[in-house]
Amino acid sequence: ETLHIIQASLAASDRGDHEEEHRLLIQLPMPPELAMACKNTFGAEWLKQMDYDLSEAEEVYGKNWLD
Repeated sequence: ETLHIIQASLAASDRGDHEEEHRLLIQLPMPPELAMACKNTFGAEWLKQMDYDLSEAEEVYGKNWLD
């Protein structure tokens, strides 16, 4: 399933359909280290607005890690 989502998102990117690419990618859990880097770079509010699956980051950093 993960591979299928990644392949579909890459195909959407190749077509220039960035909305579809984003819709597909937010279905996958973001790795905790990448989530923390995004928080530090773009801010917690930006990360919340992007609707990424942050479940793995929450497991590592705790439930309120974005606050």
